[in-house]
Amino acid sequence: MMYKYSLDKSSKKFICPSCGKKTFVKYVEVETNSYLEASIGRCDRESKCSYHLAPNGNKTLVTLSNPVIQPEPSCHDDGVIGAYGRDYKNNQNHFVTYLLKYFRSEDVIKAIKKYHIGTSTYWDGATIFWQVDEQLNVCAGKVMLYDEVTGKRVKQPKVRINWMHRILGIDTFVLQQCLFGMHNIIDYELGKTVCIVESEKTAVILSIIYPTFLWLATGSKSNLKEALLKPLKSYNITLFPDKTEFKDWHLKSQSLRRLGYNIECSDLLEHKNLDEGDDLVDFLNLEELVA
Repeated sequence: MMYKYSLDKSSKKFICPSCGKKTFVKYVEVETNSYLEASIGRCDRESKCSYHLAPNGNKTLVTLSNPVIQPEPSCHDDGVIGAYGRDYKNNQNHFVTYLLKYFRSEDVIKAIKKYHIGTSTYWDGATIFWQVDEQLNVCAGKVMLYDEVTGKRVKQPKVRINWMHRILGIDTFVLQQCLFGMHNIIDYELGKTVCIVESEKTAVILSIIYPTFLWLATGSKSNLKEALLKPLKSYNITLFPDKTEFKDWHLKSQSLRRLGYNIECSDLLEHKNLDEGDDLVDFLNLEELVA
């Protein structure tokens, strides 16, 4: 089903008219692929901002005089993972430095290999979370900067998140994400339990603490989509939303169950004394866990 207007499917973001962050996705007119006025769109910061102004009269298009042909999604060359799969020592990768504070080096190395964790010099100490799908296509590389002491994302003076195709200057790259860690599904038999969290960091850490399960990450609250979960339809899926996000993910899990998914949404964090946006790593408290 196609509508007259839709949110822009490219990776381009604008300044949100509400929160002032560059996290705003505009609506486009499908037939012309042109943006609507500047205030019509949705902020990706659903929890912190939640601004969403939808266009009026968004009706289904029965016929299109000039149908828009969606471009084929792009993939990185296979060799890109190896090219950035180094520089983990001497605090060259802050996230790895943080992991080594709490876990044995052999377990951290195993996690690096399992999730294809890379290092970027775009920011000193930055981490690359490669998104590799079930067919081993390298769909994307998400670059993030963490504080090596706290393990928190660096947000001051601005958020440090980028994509490898932008850093590499691939202007024609068509981004289509998959769940982080999806390539590992080939090592798990049908019917096994797959756990999904929002943060890539959390998926990696939980894979070390609870290695029996496959841990995947959506990368954002809004990325819990049926299109990304299709390879998991023959598995048992448990969702672990961040604190205060249970309602949204629970509703999505109900819709997915109607589509034949064996999926449950845990409300574990909703009943804990945690801050808004905290996740399983915050709940477990690594300082106490490894003491």
